[in-house]
Amino acid sequence: MRAKQITNVADARRFARRALPRVVFDYIDGAADDERTMHANESAFDDVALVPRMAVGGETPDLTTSVLGTSLSLPVLLAPCGLVRLMHPDGAVGVARAAAHAGTVSVLSTVAGSPVDEVAPAAPGLLWFQLYAPGGRRGAEPLLAKVAEAGVEVLVVTVDTPALGNRERDRRNGVASPLRIDARNAARLGPQILARPGWVYAMARSGIRFSPAHSVDGFSMLSMASSPFRWDDIAWLREQWPGKLVVKGVVAAADAAAAAERGADAVVVSNHGGRQLDGSVATLHALPAVVAAVGTRVEVLFDGGIRRGTHVAKALALGATAVMIGRPYLWGLAAGGEAGVAQVLASLRRELAQTLLLAGCPSVGDLDRSWITPAGFVGGLPET
Repeated sequence: MRAKQITNVADARRFARRALPRVVFDYIDGAADDERTMHANESAFDDVALVPRMAVGGETPDLTTSVLGTSLSLPVLLAPCGLVRLMHPDGAVGVARAAAHAGTVSVLSTVAGSPVDEVAPAAPGLLWFQLYAPGGRRGAEPLLAKVAEAGVEVLVVTVDTPALGNRERDRRNGVASPLRIDARNAARLGPQILARPGWVYAMARSGIRFSPAHSVDGFSMLSMASSPFRWDDIAWLREQWPGKLVVKGVVAAADAAAAAERGADAVVVSNHGGRQLDGSVATLHALPAVVAAVGTRVEVLFDGGIRRGTHVAKALALGATAVMIGRPYLWGLAAGGEAGVAQVLASLRRELAQTLLLAGCPSVGDLDRSWITPAGFVGGLPET
């Protein structure tokens, strides 16, 4: 499959499904319990309608923005994700390169499957690092030193993983959380894996093989580890980390305020893509209260359900500085490697520019609540 066949995020998902063994695709595609929160994240955008302005020009909209002092050409960041290296041999390095070429940031997860010193040179100044620390502060200290040594200046701390969500797709595929693909379950997963010979060949060519030590290519391929950070740990990390600090995984205004009080430079409104607590509030619905609580103190980023450029515009209009995507770029990576990620970003750039052009909005910086309304009503409730 050529990456250029990806015209939108839905294409990337369809091609990824064809390329990956079911167990790997379901890891990307699935969520917790009945997956209601994941779907709510997506459907929440239907609750907001754009209000376009007419006869105001037609010039190319300005999509540039600034996040934590870094100028970006697109207000779409790539969120931290696990198992990136099992999507495609290009892995996290390809993801970082694609993001940097698009003029935006990628966030490397502790459990992406590639070390930070390998990925950082691919995206100088545009790579952030997301910290998981199952071992607590003692485990975090050496990792923080390694991240700083690699030249990374922004640390992202995820606070919504005190335990792992109930990923039933993984269970149905015969693997327990956190997802591990190793020598023990490789035989059971054999039919799924052999049904995707292209993926097997690509993994083998890149040197990723199952080893007797129950790991892949010498490192544990975990999708995610529980990392029960508390607010005093965030304060401790603020003391230890000299760069910018981002707290990811808040949906309550009180939690956003707690992060700001402990020195966070930004918060990410996120429910982990519905992969943790099913039944949690959709992130778009949570965004306005968080912006109202801390938007004048810290930058507010948004994560959850972005599939179209119109979604990006709506989140920015509700007060987000920028948005993050997870599944879309993983689908692109699986479908076409680094070039697939680039195509996903290009499609969102094209859609966002077209959205602003058709709405009569000159730049992403001009988006505010005057450009949106609750779906179904313009100018207030209809008279009865």
